[in-house]
Amino acid sequence: MPTPSKPITPAELSALEHAFASDPGSDAYRPLTEAYLAAGRFMEAMVVCKKGVKAHPDDPAAKVLLARVYADQGKDRKALEELAAVLGAFPTFAAANLLAGVLHMRVGDRAAGEAALRRAAESAPDDPAIREALAKYGVAAAPPPAPPPTAAPRATAAAARATVAAPQAPAAAPVTSRQAAPAAPVERSEEVPLPTPPPTQRVQGRAYAEQLAEKYGTQAFQLPAGARDTKGGRRATLLTTVALAAVLVLTLGGWAMWNKARGARIEKVAALLKETTPLVDRDVYPAYVEAGAKAEEILKADPDSLAGHAFLAYVSAIRYAEHGDGDAARTLALQHDQAGRALGRHSHLIAAEAYLKLAAGDAAGAKETLDAVLGGENGSQSAFLTAVLGAVDLRTGDLDAARDALARAQKQNPGDARTAWLLAEQFRRRGEGYELQASGWYDYALRAEKEHVPSILGKALVLLGRGQVEEAGRAAAAVLEPRTGASKPQLALAHAIRGGVLAARGRGEEAAKEEGEAAKLDPANPDLPWLVGQRKLRGGDAAGAVEAFQRAVSLDSKRLSLYADLVRALLAKEGGTPQAIDVVKKAVARLGESPRLALLLGDAYRASGDADLARGQYEKAIALGKPFPDARVALARLYREKNNIPGALVELTQAIDEYGAGGAGGAAAAYVEKADVERARGAKREVLEDLYGKALELDPANCDALWGAGKLEHDAGKLTDRAKARLEAYAKLCPRGAHAAEAAKLGGK
Repeated sequence: MPTPSKPITPAELSALEHAFASDPGSDAYRPLTEAYLAAGRFMEAMVVCKKGVKAHPDDPAAKVLLARVYADQGKDRKALEELAAVLGAFPTFAAANLLAGVLHMRVGDRAAGEAALRRAAESAPDDPAIREALAKYGVAAAPPPAPPPTAAPRATAAAARATVAAPQAPAAAPVTSRQAAPAAPVERSEEVPLPTPPPTQRVQGRAYAEQLAEKYGTQAFQLPAGARDTKGGRRATLLTTVALAAVLVLTLGGWAMWNKARGARIEKVAALLKETTPLVDRDVYPAYVEAGAKAEEILKADPDSLAGHAFLAYVSAIRYAEHGDGDAARTLALQHDQAGRALGRHSHLIAAEAYLKLAAGDAAGAKETLDAVLGGENGSQSAFLTAVLGAVDLRTGDLDAARDALARAQKQNPGDARTAWLLAEQFRRRGEGYELQASGWYDYALRAEKEHVPSILGKALVLLGRGQVEEAGRAAAAVLEPRTGASKPQLALAHAIRGGVLAARGRGEEAAKEEGEAAKLDPANPDLPWLVGQRKLRGGDAAGAVEAFQRAVSLDSKRLSLYADLVRALLAKEGGTPQAIDVVKKAVARLGESPRLALLLGDAYRASGDADLARGQYEKAIALGKPFPDARVALARLYREKNNIPGALVELTQAIDEYGAGGAGGAAAAYVEKADVERARGAKREVLEDLYGKALELDPANCDALWGAGKLEHDAGKLTDRAKARLEAYAKLCPRGAHAAEAAKLGGK
């Protein structure tokens, strides 16, 4: 079968692949399948087209395209099976009849081929490809006249048409390779789908590439009855053969009728789209601003560009939700989300709606928006939207669901900086024991986008929390440089981090000034009072920390990690345990039951000395989490304190199994706790060394494991180089640790 005289370029093919990957449920599968067929890449064409058939089960054109894929590979019988199913439901579908006729002729079944070609000609008599096929195979457009019946004169053509119009007229039978269809005319219906290009019809040269570029993003490629006329916006009504032919010329004949001005416009839009997509993927504020400007250029060139509306809605939603650009950005996002949805489906429209709902406090609505696309057997497999779902879960405090969704998204799209950053964020919010994993994902994001400001700030928070203030200060300074183009919330967070660094250096007045500057830039950001609370808690000011964390919770009352820090501060405050219990109970009443809230309440009861209530809450957390190994570790710690060594070991063994190979931080903590349990029952040093070693394999920066392993060797009287290195690492990575000074002394020997 002929191919375009000028094949599609790699850049154009990449654009089509990106369009399909961004929204597999759209009509982007059509031009991509065509492109793969033109390149002889049949396996890719098959995979993409089958996904198109699955996404559009009621569109017969999708199945005809799949038949073409089989036919182009020489699998004519398989192609005919696909066409038989189509023609059983749509017996007058011209494209299906044409392809069936050609294939029947090719396999030597002339009778069936002639019948199929005649039905194609009857549905679309002016189609040049059908006329060419009739001429090629020597088939008359109408069947030869039957001998006159002996009992009655032959019916006139008008009488035959009248008979066709009668309700009781029989429909044509499906065409198979072994059975010719009846020669009688068939009833037409207004529901007959528009014909699609037959396998031999390919647009030549540059026009073909331009059409593919347009389908990449400027409009949805749809061929249902009643589709909008591309010139006048009128609705096509397939009432007669003449109307069918007219619509065919307008919708499909356009493949060969691009004029110079239209081609130039399409090239401009395609070029802008190729520039916009990587800007959106960078996930930094200046790139979002530039992407929005380019999307506006696209819409000036083509107001009906689905991708133009989608990208503008998405970047505006992100700028509103994450970068503090205010109601103007929100209004712009809503406007273009609505305009885009009137044109078709696009993943970035769905993401825009989800982020707008999330920013408005409607996390449940955001999840519903995403689940409607991602859920069920026929759900989209979009890595982009799966990452958005992870972001929603992260915001609601469901860290395990966030981790699972983001891990799936990262596996599907490993080079995405935003997904890596979100993965890092959910690890950071888990707290102590997960710093290494958080840092690793921040570093991964920075390899994908070297000036990814959210990851620079996230890593600075990890460093500051561990007392590595010099590195944290350098990261904050980098964000504050004008060249980064950081948004106001990002600048505010950088000032707050710098305040924490200055406070750690004993420069309290300067620290307060930096924190005040942060509050001016972004007064509604809960991370700013959270940082103040962290600083005060580290400095031993538990009451001040409680006040700061309470302010953070008032700004974001749905973030579970803020409640966790507030409870931690209350438990550190003299007489604060009853208030901690009350805070968690109120959080449960506001947010509903969750495994992490049950774990927090268990910790509060344990601190109050009520072991029975604590155990009940830990067991509840385990039941809610299914699994929830963090709660098993907490329960094991409770058992150890009550000298229930067998019970503690059972829970820790189960927890380690539930964490699995990917549970690094949590599993490392479980191994350390198991070492403490084994020590309590008098285990040998080799057993403890093995457990600390396993913890350090999972998390080389685990403070308790570094100290435990190094101290074991010191106490045994043989301080090896490995033990010295571990003690030195403890002194460096855990400067606020209870044994920091001793570790530095022992490691320096």
